Amino acid sequence: MIIAGIISEYNPFHAGHKYHIEKTRSETNCDYVVACMSGAFTQRGEMAFMDKFDRVRMALQGGCDAVFELPQECAVRPAEWFARGGVSVLDQIGCDVLSFGTESGDKDELFRLFHLLSEEPEEIKSKIREGLLKGMTLARARGEALKDICPGLENMPNLSLALEYLASLKILKSKMDVCVIKRTAPYHAQKADKGLSASEIRMSVQNGNAQWAIDNMPEEVRDEFQSLLFGGVSEKARMDSVFLHILRTMSPGDREQLPDAGEGLSERIYQKAQTAVSLEDLIESVKCKRYTRARITRVIAAAVLKMQKEAPKEAPYARLLGFRRESAPLIKELDKRSNGKIISSPDAVRTLPAFLTEMRATDLWGLSAQGGRYRKAGRECTEKFIVIG
Repeated sequence: MIIAGIISEYNPFHAGHKYHIEKTRSETNCDYVVACMSGAFTQRGEMAFMDKFDRVRMALQGGCDAVFELPQECAVRPAEWFARGGVSVLDQIGCDVLSFGTESGDKDELFRLFHLLSEEPEEIKSKIREGLLKGMTLARARGEALKDICPGLENMPNLSLALEYLASLKILKSKMDVCVIKRTAPYHAQKADKGLSASEIRMSVQNGNAQWAIDNMPEEVRDEFQSLLFGGVSEKARMDSVFLHILRTMSPGDREQLPDAGEGLSERIYQKAQTAVSLEDLIESVKCKRYTRARITRVIAAAVLKMQKEAPKEAPYARLLGFRRESAPLIKELDKRSNGKIISSPDAVRTLPAFLTEMRATDLWGLSAQGGRYRKAGRECTEKFIVIG
């Protein structure tokens, strides 16, 4: 049995994701495709467009055989730790292949860059140090250092993330093979053929053109997507007062514990929050050449979620969120390969700090939606396990 794994956000699931799953099957001849998906907050620190459990259901409808959780303590981090968390989950459960997309789909190019980065000649090391001193994340500093070797790398974030996947495979001593798929739409594209851009889909709904998004959804998830547009979409502005209150009342100790908030960023966020009239106003007032928007939104997310300062070296647990009924043999095989480490009930982890963060994330997300069923506390422990088919 060959099992391929994908690390994802599915924010929301769309035609490009379906294409990735189908290409993974054809390129690897795998028997099953498993997704490791982030939850209520994305890697950029923003609330996901749709509810975590609804996105699991859409992923299964769209072609995934099973969906595992990428804990928020791993997911809401710079690319290095996002990759480490996802790779560690797929490695723990026993996947054979890690599949991901890059702008070129060129596996040889990817490994050439990775080996160059691993060797780190003095010129690259020096540029990385310069970037770190400017307050860049390690992933961004590496990307800047590689620009001369790979022109246009700044416009290829999927390639940068792919390099982090390879680094994680090496660090974790994983035996997973790699499948590189050429992306069919630019990252965060504003316009993409047949709804291949999640950004475009979100913007269409937010700008009142929901019908376009519905029409361009894969047929398998279209009805589900349409039904969720009424009450199941995050309205971020609803959370401005909650977020600003949390940020304004942070103690010096709270600010000190924020991850990736050095070089004065935590203090700047705290001070600007005192007079900001909205979350967007705060982000714009903090943003500068030294502090990117993504870094700011991640620090804000870390503050409201009370995240640990240090990222987990690997995912603290492997939680199965749902699977297709016909894929039951897959679950039995994964349980065997993982030596019984897979959990499906939250009871086994509900006292772990990482799971408490997960609960806070889902509860906060629920308050951003209109639908009553999302707004109840404790849904991480009360939502039914998802089985479709």
